[in-house]
Amino acid sequence: MVTEICITITGIRKPGLNESDFHEYLTQHHAPLALPFLLKYGIKEYNLIDNFTTCRPYAEEMQMSKKIADYDYVVQFVMRDIGDFKRLWEDEEFRASVKPDHQNFADETRSGISIGYRTQFIAPERDGMGHLRN
Repeated sequence: MVTEICITITGIRKPGLNESDFHEYLTQHHAPLALPFLLKYGIKEYNLIDNFTTCRPYAEEMQMSKKIADYDYVVQFVMRDIGDFKRLWEDEEFRASVKPDHQNFADETRSGISIGYRTQFIAPERDGMGHLRN
């Protein structure tokens, strides 16, 4: 079992931005802007989970919790050491180009963050070329 540091952001979309436009902006503009920095500082994973309203009926049907999450998306960063992300966050070029872009898609006053340890119980299998098997 591997334990790693995981930063999880539970985000709220910028007011007036619909789900589809949010997803397109994040995947087509923001992620490509952030990726070079994430790779430079050794971030192992960068994931987006859209909490689209079309999926909420599944959560209601399964009744896994009394409360349905009220955020619009989740972003996760996985790394070996929190120092990797600290160095990324302090990078002047990152702060000048990527950080200001958050205002184009996120309501940072209502979004949340948690930092903790991730213990992975099922890991994707990869073939010799690095492609996912499962």
